[in-house]
Amino acid sequence: MIQLFSSILDSLRLLLTPLRDLILAVVPMEWIASLPAITLVVFSLIAVVVGLRFNPLGLSFIGVILATLEMLIFDPSVYGTSFGGLFVRGAFADFFIYIILMVAVLVLMSATIYGGSEGTYNFLLLMSFAGAIWVVMATDLVALFIAWELMSTPTYVLAALGKHKGAVDGAVKYFVMGLLSTMLMVFGISLVYGVTGETSLAQLASTVGTVYVAPLGEAAFPLTLAMILFVIAFGFKIGIFPGWMWVPDTYATADGSVVAYLAGATKKTGISALVRILMVGFILAKVGEGLPVWSMMIVVVSILTMIIGNVLALAQRDIMRMFAYSSIAMMGYLFIGVAAATQLGAAAAMFHAFTHALMKTGAFILIWAMSLKLAKSITYDDLAGLSKRAPAIAAMLSLLMLALAGMPLTAGFWSKLILFQSAVEVGMWWLAFIGLLNSVFSLGYYLRVLRYCYMVEPIDSSQLRLARVPLLAVIFCVVAVIALFILPGAVLDYAFEAAAALLGL
Repeated sequence: MIQLFSSILDSLRLLLTPLRDLILAVVPMEWIASLPAITLVVFSLIAVVVGLRFNPLGLSFIGVILATLEMLIFDPSVYGTSFGGLFVRGAFADFFIYIILMVAVLVLMSATIYGGSEGTYNFLLLMSFAGAIWVVMATDLVALFIAWELMSTPTYVLAALGKHKGAVDGAVKYFVMGLLSTMLMVFGISLVYGVTGETSLAQLASTVGTVYVAPLGEAAFPLTLAMILFVIAFGFKIGIFPGWMWVPDTYATADGSVVAYLAGATKKTGISALVRILMVGFILAKVGEGLPVWSMMIVVVSILTMIIGNVLALAQRDIMRMFAYSSIAMMGYLFIGVAAATQLGAAAAMFHAFTHALMKTGAFILIWAMSLKLAKSITYDDLAGLSKRAPAIAAMLSLLMLALAGMPLTAGFWSKLILFQSAVEVGMWWLAFIGLLNSVFSLGYYLRVLRYCYMVEPIDSSQLRLARVPLLAVIFCVVAVIALFILPGAVLDYAFEAAAALLGL
């Protein structure tokens, strides 16, 4: 499958050679690797000006599509580094950049029903997209911090722009937790620099390999504290234990396009950053043979995140809040692969990130479109008899729920199976078993959606029709989820290649 895609990509690059040569004649070579992010920054500035009089959403689409073309036509093996090597393109970074760009298109499609006509809205979205791309490319802790703030800061404002009366309250909680995570991240970076004199992750790895040798040197203790701080800091950002508290309030009150972006893309950038820190900078942090010292810490985070997310999701009546807690639980499953600290574990986590982006983006956009149509927050009661009022919408929602539950005939099945397999491979069969139990438990709220859609009589028998453009985004997600069950290798092979590149295999 990889060879087929490589052949197609080579043909595309040959076809677009004139465009590549034109760009190379204008743009400095040092900027080429970061050109997709720079393009989004430029279009964000244009959008805010155009938005003073016209609808700038079309410009945003053009910016994202052009950034995608730039990703395709410039081979990362030739044009892979920018800004002195602070930001590097490779198989690992490209995997997550494609997730970001995919979600960006879907989010802009959703924004056609709310917010997309405003220049400020487009400016904030495109600037955040650019920051997210730089986050997954960052190979230096200081560069990562700057890129992270460029991605995060616009989302605080976007979360406050929702129509819900509690949007500002949810955004404030998100902002406060974001500030806390930023402080912890800076503290961790300062500890690393104070002990090693380095902020480059590659240089950090060589130092860590000499520190974690029995008996442990004094430098091992501040570096261990730095690891803990990084896990907590990024845990706040991506909504895992112990930093999950802001997620339900923010997701339930922000507009659906922003929530789809937070769940589908910003969480994935946080995962990529944490995985790169742990599996590049701290992969040699182990005493003797076996798993790194941070592995058991990730195991604890994974278990608690799964349990908290699933238990609290079961208690919800509001669908957006249920999805929010479900999203927390899904990150717990992903961290099973991170805890394994192997190529299979990294690839499983990346594949899960891709499938989760599709499933959650589609689900949030669909419920948001329903919420705008009905002018209210959607509860289970609003889903009653949906199969009679809108059969196609009920079918798509049901397929997304089955995918999130990890049922066969959807990509979610392979996603969870490979994650559990990665834990068994390193002897942590009990972690896989806990994950399996949580998956069974999650059926309690996923199947409840299906029960209300198909087995409960509707209160209102009128037909429900939603805006077409957001529905097209949802259809894409549903088709992709089914297609990846049939051909998982289309993404999984690339994930293995990216994991091998990350680990230097």
